Amino acid sequence: MGDEIGGVARALLGAVVLASVVGVTSADPSHAVPSGPRAQRCSPSRAAQAGTTARTMQLDGLERRYQLTIPDRYNGRRAAPLVLNLHGFGGTGEAQDALTDMPKLAAARGYVIASPDGGPLKVPLGVVPGAESAGAFEGRPFWNIFSPGTVDFGPPHGTNLGIESSLVGADDVRFVTQLLDALEQELCIDTHRVYATGMSNGAGMATTLGCELGKRFAAIAPVSGVNLTGKCPGRGAVSVLAVHGDADDTVVYNGNGLLGFQFGNPSVRERMDQWAKRDGCSLRPVTKRPEAGVTVTRWRGCVKGVDAQLWTIAGWGHEWPRAASAGQRGVIDATKVVLDFFDAHRR
Repeated sequence: MGDEIGGVARALLGAVVLASVVGVTSADPSHAVPSGPRAQRCSPSRAAQAGTTARTMQLDGLERRYQLTIPDRYNGRRAAPLVLNLHGFGGTGEAQDALTDMPKLAAARGYVIASPDGGPLKVPLGVVPGAESAGAFEGRPFWNIFSPGTVDFGPPHGTNLGIESSLVGADDVRFVTQLLDALEQELCIDTHRVYATGMSNGAGMATTLGCELGKRFAAIAPVSGVNLTGKCPGRGAVSVLAVHGDADDTVVYNGNGLLGFQFGNPSVRERMDQWAKRDGCSLRPVTKRPEAGVTVTRWRGCVKGVDAQLWTIAGWGHEWPRAASAGQRGVIDATKVVLDFFDAHRR
């Protein structure tokens, strides 16, 4: 599924020019609930049966689907943390769960996991040069990382073009807002511990959520796509952990180009420098190499309780890193690294 999603993403992004495992632990490993206010409690309790179920909700005339996993330790009284797990282009929440093993690993730590499907892609035929070659992808699940707002396609074929984001997809920021509202009303959710992670297009959406809904998220963790966003970051500190392979040929590590197009997306490092500035961090980060092939860049002196980290995986392409063995060079268990980061941060 990872190869399929990556291949489809390359084809779509090249045609439409979308602007914008075992072994290694986090740089500051912590499996304890972060310090701060005591976990919220709900009275009366909000009971729910443990396990994973497929659900739907209606928004703007669309049926929106998501997978919901309730951990065994959920009791409806003590508030549980929530993580959104967002798929890559053409994927599904179910496939993202299988890719990351999030329902098993996050639920074991007490997280509620919501893995929604993106809205249907709208290919702007006759509007964006080259879009015709992406016509076959019309209707595929796609996170509209530009919602709400304008898509800046940069200068493809020598023309400057910007269109309303509604012409390429649904208002997914609004969808996530409604999903969070519904889950927080139905379940006993710790609103100080809400997180978003995702792969590729889903990583871009997790980043967009940090920009647009920063007051609702304690941390975001984009994998292979922190630089896939529009005008972002904005205001308000949000902890961010980015994981990215330096050989990624889909969401290029050095930015500003994809399959021969120049559309102005920043490099991964430039985007993280922007996040560090937003988070009040020193712009002189420290670098460590906890494992061969893994470079951890961390910005210090951020707003109290906020952290900004970039994990660069040498030679790694457009994938969600998961090691096949403990000794595999330059490969981490990204799911574990992401969850360690979430464990250590609250809003």
